[in-house]
Amino acid sequence: MDALLNLDNATLWALAVGFFSPPVISTIQQSRWSQRTQALVAFGFYLLVAAVTAYVAGLFTTGDILRLALLVFLAAGTSYKTLWKPTGISPAIEAATSPTNDGKHEA
Repeated sequence: MDALLNLDNATLWALAVGFFSPPVISTIQQSRWSQRTQALVAFGFYLLVAAVTAYVAGLFTTGDILRLALLVFLAAGTSYKTLWKPTGISPAIEAATSPTNDGKHEA
């Protein structure tokens, strides 16, 4: 428990951003895109967020950026699978923001 209480601000920010990133990514992604393209867009978003987080925190090494990217990725993947997808929030956002919106979305 002490380890959780002693997380630095960059780590906490990366976890928080990761947790809330699936709905943001859902506004970018299109349901007509392949799974591979959707995964690459999401991963690019995670890298960008990690780089910005590292920059703001004054962490400029590749290792810091990769560590933060991993945290963002793990938090986003976990929150997507356990909250955003089962509740239908992310799929609904994706369907609503798709230019070829036909009212349907994949669950």
